[in-house]
Amino acid sequence: MPAKPRDELLDTLRACRLWRGATEAAVAELARHARIERFTRGAVIATEGEQADRFAVIVTGKVKVLHVAPDGRELTFETLEATEPVAAVAALAGARQPASIRAATDVTLAWLPRASLLELIESQPAVSRAMIADLARRVVNFTAVATALSLDVPSRLAGYLFQRALSQGVATTEGLSVEIGMSKTELASSLGTVPETLSRAFARLRDDGVLEVRGNEVLVRDFATLARLGSGEAD
Repeated sequence: MPAKPRDELLDTLRACRLWRGATEAAVAELARHARIERFTRGAVIATEGEQADRFAVIVTGKVKVLHVAPDGRELTFETLEATEPVAAVAALAGARQPASIRAATDVTLAWLPRASLLELIESQPAVSRAMIADLARRVVNFTAVATALSLDVPSRLAGYLFQRALSQGVATTEGLSVEIGMSKTELASSLGTVPETLSRAFARLRDDGVLEVRGNEVLVRDFATLARLGSGEAD
């Protein structure tokens, strides 16, 4: 039997890492204040610079956190999925949104007022520890993003493919097969560049004998060079 809407909401809030350790009563109180909102793919959920007086937890679907430059170029910081919090850091700080948020798929969000988060922290000490751990993890992630952006595009691409190869690469007789995992347009955005520049980066790695592109698959022929380029240690 399909889950009822309220049951699905409670399951989502229970699974959210931000308040891991909260009591059932505390989660039920959050659910009481939640407001469900649905967005179609591509819809703008929040805009960089606007006041963050609420935050959300993703019930279904995915969202992108991104910066849109004046020239229209997009830089994707992260993609978030079901049970993950959205805009919680800015809401907790009472600050403005540091980035825009867009629906990467059709998405359902459970919006919660900032006051609910503050009340939860005051009443549940374990939640404070979970939030500190989560905020620390996010700082590490964004530091990694900043470090990657200091590299040229071929090195950023190599770093991405190197990480994919480590986690999902499949050894073949020709080399290491790696699925790109997203469209090239999405990959360009996540690397802080445009599709044309990404295509040139792929071509450079191909011409250097590092890899071969086969549609949405990459065949890594020189893993050591890929690793060196991805770490910024290229000659």
